[in-house]
Parts: sequence; structure tokens; C-alpha cells
Amino acid sequence: MSESIFKVRTKKYLKPILETQIIGISRVILGLPIDHVFDRFKTLLQAESTQLSMKELFKDTYRRNGVLKGVFAGFSSQISIQLFKQYYRWPMMILIPKYYKELLPRTWIEYHPVLHKGLAGATIALFESFVTCPLERIKCQLMTQHQSKSILKLIWRNERSFIHFIRNIYTGMEAMVLKQVVSWTNYLYWDHKIRYFFKDNPSQALTFQQIVMCSLLTAIPNILLVQPFDAVKTAYQMEQNGNYKQLTIPQAFVKVYKDKGVIGYYAGWQLRLSQFIVQAALSTPVMDYLERLHGLPNEL
Repeated sequence: MSESIFKVRTKKYLKPILETQIIGISRVILGLPIDHVFDRFKTLLQAESTQLSMKELFKDTYRRNGVLKGVFAGFSSQISIQLFKQYYRWPMMILIPKYYKELLPRTWIEYHPVLHKGLAGATIALFESFVTCPLERIKCQLMTQHQSKSILKLIWRNERSFIHFIRNIYTGMEAMVLKQVVSWTNYLYWDHKIRYFFKDNPSQALTFQQIVMCSLLTAIPNILLVQPFDAVKTAYQMEQNGNYKQLTIPQAFVKVYKDKGVIGYYAGWQLRLSQFIVQAALSTPVMDYLERLHGLPNEL
């Protein structure tokens, strides 16, 4: 009896996990090349005090280091990060909200209809920050270095011990946790609210026009709320981070403002907006399909 229950439960969760993992990896293959270029130059604009336009920065980067070491600097780390992220993200995005919705008292869900999404966002953010911080640190160093260096030289620079090495690759962990919590809770909340705003019933699929509108409307609050945290995270994790790595989070926010003004928090926002719209255009229909298939769609 117990064996049959175990098999049923295994089938119940294993199939959606495998399906969401395969779809997540497919989404990386489709979106990564253009996604990387957006992320690369957004990170450069955040890291450098430059008056160059995006076009001029692109030309200058290409002139100094070419395509592979310039435009696509950090691509190896980026593809590792994205493949890993998408492998675990989609099962978590679909199944964790479902788990919280089943776990929480019904009265809580009725009073806060998207509480399960917020808790899921915080859970994913904490997990993701811990497991991907070293890769994010390496990626940010590769993207912001002025002279091309190997990954080994970047991560093992004059480290006196293994403890110093761990501290180096986890530089900016606190800023990353804050950024991820704000990003994930914000994304899952607005994605849910906006998608179901366009639906007459939870099982209805979105049209192409609705997907476009969802992508745009989800991107705007993400840029406004998350970009300042992302700018501070980049300041901690970039190659030339000597002025930031000893600062507390509030001190880092103040220093970005003193050095660059309010625009420093939103450096590269045009690239981030374009990047997020592309990401959302790929993610929104997938999220909607998987949630209807395996999740618990809920009409607000």
C-alpha cells in the first residue's frame, strides 16, 4: 500500500519537474546570445564612470578586445549560470507556489491572494543567491576587467588561504540576497497579477498581444525597484571593487549616489529594460503554460 502511494507521489512530482527542466534549458538556448550582450553592457555601464553612449561603449569594447574577449566577455560563466539557473528555476517557480498554497491556511490565501507567490519568490531568492553567487562574482569580474585574464587568475589572486578564496568568490553576497529577494518577489507578484488580469478564467491561454503587454508591464516595475539593488551588487562584485568591498550595504548605496547621482542606480536601464522584455516574452507564455499544466492557477 505504502509502495503504491510512493509511486503515485513520485509520478505526480517527477513528471512536472522533468518537463519544466527541459523547457527551462530550451529557453536558455533561445535567449542566451542576445541576453548576454544586454547583460554585458548593462554591467559595464554600472561599473564604469563613463560618458560614452551605449553605441560608443560597444565600439570601444570591440576595438580594444574584439568579439570573443570584448563583446562576449564572461560568456562562458554566463552560459554556466543560465543553464544551471533554468534547470532548477522552472520546477521551483511552478511547484513551490503550489506547495505554499496547499500549506498555508485558506483564510490567509483569501486575505492575501498572492502570498504564496511572495513566499515562493523569497525561497527561490535565498537558494539562488547562495548557489550562484560565486558564478555571478566571476561573471561580473570577467565583464568588467580592463585586461583579459583567465578565470583561474581572477578567482585565485594572491589568496592566502582557502578561507580567503571563499570570501573572494562570495563577495557581494549580502547585496545579491537583497537584489534577488526584491527581484523574485516583485517578478512573481506582477507576473501573476498581470497575467490573470487578462484572463476570463484561470485555464484560459494568453494571446500573443496579451503576452506582449504582460512582458512590458512586468518589466517596468522590475526596472524601477530592482535596478538600484543590481547596481550596488555590481559595485561589490566588479573587478575594480576596492572602494566598495569593505562597505556596508547602506554605505554602498550612499557611495553610488555620491559618485554618480540617482542615475548611478539606473545606469544601463535601457539595456536592462530590453533584456527583461526579451526574457519576459520568452518566460510569460512558458510560465502560463506550465502553471496551467502543473501549478494551481488562481483567478484574482
